[in-house]
Amino acid sequence: MDINPRTLRYFLAVAEERHFRRAAERLYITSPALSQQIRQLESSLGVELFRRTSRSVDLTAHGIELMSLARAAVDANDAIVAWAENSTPSRARLRVGFMSTAAGDLTQRILQAARTQPLRLDIELHHLDWADQTRAVLDSRVDASFVREPATVEGLRFTTVLAEDRVAMLPSAHPLAHEDSIQFSDIADERFMPSATGTPEWVDYWLVNPRPDGRPILRGPAISSVEEMLENCAGGRGIAITAESVSKFYAHPQVRFVTVRDLSPNHVLLAVRNDDTREAVKNLEQLVSEIATSA
Repeated sequence: MDINPRTLRYFLAVAEERHFRRAAERLYITSPALSQQIRQLESSLGVELFRRTSRSVDLTAHGIELMSLARAAVDANDAIVAWAENSTPSRARLRVGFMSTAAGDLTQRILQAARTQPLRLDIELHHLDWADQTRAVLDSRVDASFVREPATVEGLRFTTVLAEDRVAMLPSAHPLAHEDSIQFSDIADERFMPSATGTPEWVDYWLVNPRPDGRPILRGPAISSVEEMLENCAGGRGIAITAESVSKFYAHPQVRFVTVRDLSPNHVLLAVRNDDTREAVKNLEQLVSEIATSA
């Protein structure tokens, strides 16, 4: 049998994190996709690697034995890749910023394509908070960044990556939590959690402020991360509007996501500085545009 080094990386991430969602975030894939890869690995090997319960993920005896072998295989693969890279012309290194879900399901496709011929870009990822998504590009902490609307900033140019629905994050006990979709008016009187960081335009966009009918907004606790949003929502302290990919990359047993069908889609964009004319940056923009068009 042949075992792909990528699958072994997936195994090691789960083994180290002991948590499928955290491992999936680290790998920039969805939790269901990661679970499927692990099940396929177990099927190929004919052994159970993890003991799963509703509260924990633990390694079996076979899983413990595989860890050292998997690490050796991954390290050997990395050494071969490094040898090949050192034997060919150097890569152009770009620092790319991202927030919670980066470019969604296209993230790994973009990163993998950037590494291959003819581009041979070395992408160095940097996590940014909501307030830094464009500022980090402007002050040159990163060369480019995957950002979300609203992000109109003077001095930057943008390439559209994808559009996705906006969804309501609701506690699982909410009367509308199990609907396929809702109207915004169905939840307009709820208590909404505002962003604690970001521009006023950013905060208002996710609060849907001003409301179409002019009604006042009830505000819950201010939040600065998806994790804070999830826990406060689960505890009934407020609801939120967020992007559809958050429902794929994050999960909480007491939180549900419901499409809000009358809100306009949110767009993920690649932002770079207007005055950055480097070939590597232009190549990244072209790659993102091509992948976005074909997706």
